[in-house]
Amino acid sequence: MAYSDPAAESVGTRVRRARKRMDITQRELARRVGRAQSWVSGVENDSIPLDSIALINTLARALRVHPNELTARPYRGDTPAEDRGHSAIPEIRRQLERYDLGPEWDGEVRPLSELSTAINRANWLRREARYAELANELPALLSELQAATHLYLGSNRSTAFSLLATAYQAADSVTYNLGYADLSLIATNRVRWAAEQSGDPYQGAVAAYLRIRNLWSSTSWNDALSVLDSACAGVENEYTAGEPEALAVWGGLQLRAAITAARKNSADEAWSRHRLAAEAVTRLGSRQRTNYYELCTNQSNIDIHGVAIAVELGDGPQAVRRGEVVRLPKDLQANRVGYHHLDYARGLLWCGKREAATAELERAEKVAPLLIRNHPMAQQAVRTLLDLERYSYRERIRRLGVRMHIL
Repeated sequence: MAYSDPAAESVGTRVRRARKRMDITQRELARRVGRAQSWVSGVENDSIPLDSIALINTLARALRVHPNELTARPYRGDTPAEDRGHSAIPEIRRQLERYDLGPEWDGEVRPLSELSTAINRANWLRREARYAELANELPALLSELQAATHLYLGSNRSTAFSLLATAYQAADSVTYNLGYADLSLIATNRVRWAAEQSGDPYQGAVAAYLRIRNLWSSTSWNDALSVLDSACAGVENEYTAGEPEALAVWGGLQLRAAITAARKNSADEAWSRHRLAAEAVTRLGSRQRTNYYELCTNQSNIDIHGVAIAVELGDGPQAVRRGEVVRLPKDLQANRVGYHHLDYARGLLWCGKREAATAELERAEKVAPLLIRNHPMAQQAVRTLLDLERYSYRERIRRLGVRMHIL
């Protein structure tokens, strides 16, 4: 039997192969996803794009495959330069798998103050979406921090576990954004484990926050909301008391709940959750300048999520209206900026504003190249623009398509 390269196939081809493997008709698949048979036919012949994460996840669940099988993630490169970040994944995986074994670090473990500085750098790389550099640095950092948890005692040991939990959070960011869903799930579980050892209740809530993305892949919307509500309940007393860490964590959890509700197509709940997050930011006031637990709970992220929620609800006009008034501060972290430009581009594309959508995709790729080149919705948006290309932006979108290995 001859096998083709899934990454070189169209999305429609991958959907058709998965459907035939299940031995079901287009009509039966349509019934399972609540669509018409003509819609499935359009998807399979690539005349209808799969232009939302919720749609891909719903179709994947009906076909009993992981969404990555339909999107062909992760997107590996053909040269060392193009494969940046991906080549470090096996060693990150190894470090995550040996989390509860004896340390293998053969050097001197740095003082906690120096390890904290190393974690600050890892967080900065994550915020700036510099995943290749972060991926290359993580294996040694994870190994040394694991050794630190064996070396230090008492409160210092708790601090070491807290730093390790943050390093696992960085590993989750790398693996998730580069397309390694299984490894992201492992990293999330490691965050939860290290948080329990540290005794920090807020890091436990952050682990719940991270877990939600894996529940999204199986369209487990109600389960995701239940996990988030449970995490909110765990910090409710501190939230009521106005502790800044609790306000930031609560706000971040509500923003994730808002996106979850939007993907569930529950508009009222999505906007209600968005308002709850905004209330937390208002209560934070000037303290929102501190990026507690790397959740970016601030007014800019509230505004960005307003666009994202509209996009997840499939409301292009509202996404554009909200996007037109968003003003991003110059110091906003690159990963949030990249996501925003991508979401805004998708709204513009749905509204027929193709040249403006192209410009937003270019801005997204400029500020967060690895994030955007490895994002399935960016890939789909570029493919759509290539299909609809016009003279005014033809060369620009083709150059973007080449960089994303679409052409």
